[in-house]
Amino acid sequence: MTRRTTLPLGVDVGAARTRVALVERDRAGAVRLLAVAARPTGDDPAFAVAEAREELGTRERRCVLALTAPDALLRAAAFPALRGGERVRAARFEAARFIGYPLREASVRVVPLDDDRCAIGIARRTALEGRLRAARRAGLRPVAIDDAAFALLRALPNADAIIDVGQRVTALILPGDPVPITRTFAVGGRAITAAIVAALGVDEGTAEARKRTVGLAGAGEYACDALVNDLASALIEHRANARTDLRAIALTGNGARLAGFADALERAVAIPVRLAALAADAPDGLPADVVRAASPDWSLAYGLALWATAA
Repeated sequence: MTRRTTLPLGVDVGAARTRVALVERDRAGAVRLLAVAARPTGDDPAFAVAEAREELGTRERRCVLALTAPDALLRAAAFPALRGGERVRAARFEAARFIGYPLREASVRVVPLDDDRCAIGIARRTALEGRLRAARRAGLRPVAIDDAAFALLRALPNADAIIDVGQRVTALILPGDPVPITRTFAVGGRAITAAIVAALGVDEGTAEARKRTVGLAGAGEYACDALVNDLASALIEHRANARTDLRAIALTGNGARLAGFADALERAVAIPVRLAALAADAPDGLPADVVRAASPDWSLAYGLALWATAA
């Protein structure tokens, strides 16, 4: 029998739902997704995490958490030859250019890559501490907090670009060297729901149900159109500047299934846009149709669970 070891749990605490992924690795290094449990995040993420872990029936307590833009930013910088302390001060000065809050509220880490290049990670302390507090209250032991861009690219290695449509923001993630390129747009599922409320004069619950069942259907389309235009402009600009051939765009997140969204974006950029799909050999014994339908929701948690394979 092939001996398997459990990897740290991948914990995706979203605005609406929390997902926990259980992954094992065998002696040959092959990883398999055993299950993903999901719960509404509600007002207490710790409770959602604890319930999801209980459903998985695992004794694993180690976990990897995620921060997403704008709470987490990645930047590459080139510095002249500097000592350690000088490099940290230079990195903090560089970080101040990109954040919209006081530098004292940011946690900044710098990783030297070669003689002059560094990768800079910037995280908002309140978001960082909130993730850690929720995991510990759920009885877990965090071993890392990963940037969501790294985790999604890890889970979807065949995607040339990933668009994560969250509740509050939408993130465009592109592979980059040495760090992924992430651009955020202040339109997410919540803004589209609000646009339906404004167009039809219905309550938020009715608007959300309509969005999930029939799509926009003439109500609130301006919000979706604005997002498509912003994403298309960013993708066209990237393709021109990086001279990169984008061949496949994967959609993840709560809003990924919005009717007509993928088709509209595909028409705008002339690149195939599809719902994210985990690799066929990733799940272990899970029904293929379940994995296919859930992949846009599971991708981040799965990618976080793969952190140990890339560390």
